[in-house]
Amino acid sequence: MPDEFERRSMPWLNVVFDWEGVAAAAAAFLAALLLGWIWGPLFWIGFAAVAAALAAGRWSRRSPPDLADGVVAPCDGIVLAIQREEPPTALRLSSGNFVRIRITSSPLTTNKLYTPIAGGVDLITLAQGEPSVPMAFRPDDEGLTRAYVLFESAGEQAGLALATGGLGPRIELDVETGDVVRLGRAFGTRRLGGWCDLYLPASMSILVWPGQTLIGGETVIGRLRTEYDDDLVIDASDAATPEPRREPAPVAAAAAFAVAEPPPPEEEDFFDDYPEPDEVAVPEDPAAIFARLREAARKHGESD
Repeated sequence: MPDEFERRSMPWLNVVFDWEGVAAAAAAFLAALLLGWIWGPLFWIGFAAVAAALAAGRWSRRSPPDLADGVVAPCDGIVLAIQREEPPTALRLSSGNFVRIRITSSPLTTNKLYTPIAGGVDLITLAQGEPSVPMAFRPDDEGLTRAYVLFESAGEQAGLALATGGLGPRIELDVETGDVVRLGRAFGTRRLGGWCDLYLPASMSILVWPGQTLIGGETVIGRLRTEYDDDLVIDASDAATPEPRREPAPVAAAAAFAVAEPPPPEEEDFFDDYPEPDEVAVPEDPAAIFARLREAARKHGESD
């Protein structure tokens, strides 16, 4: 992923359009030209359809955080409310306390849905709405397109309840029950905005607040409790009292830093290299040397 990002010539250009949206926009533009040929003001009605088709097909590349136990925003939007509430029975969440984070998305937001946690898909339910209800002004209105998706990770669950208008194919899911998904990856499409209720365990700490703008697949909402979190909790009463520091005794300290001196050399080792007095040679007398020389010269003269 980092290498792919570095190879982009324009990394800030992340907007992408689905082929379905582009095809619908092209068809709407042709219809607008035809209507404009019939009567000029009708062209702008067709042009509004072109803008709606492009908005429905717009999405953006995202970079999910590297968090094994993280929870990210499932879609683009604004946090409307955070409160404890019982999840809908359609999600089939296990018993326990859950907090609901309600997110509202405008029709101009990107259309992708992102996995809030890394794990497996336990439940998928999709019900198409009625064409007579094109917009979702309230999440509890009748005739809306609704979808329920349940994710599970290491014993923790996260549920999504999605709602949008009933006109057209507004919600499409690209996963099936039993699939394993990664954090922040796109798993479906919801066109022209709507509502998203994210249900999380009440024991986790929420890092977002009402009124905050969320970026789907990137904004961190919190972190799930794992089995390792319980091991990190240390009771102060069970902690061992540290032993007081003991200062070394003066004698021991002096002995620790004393430099060992070499022992004095023994006397027998000191005089081993010197000869005894009897072994020293006495120099010969010079008179004796000259007497021997005269005797040798006399003998040499007689022989001649």
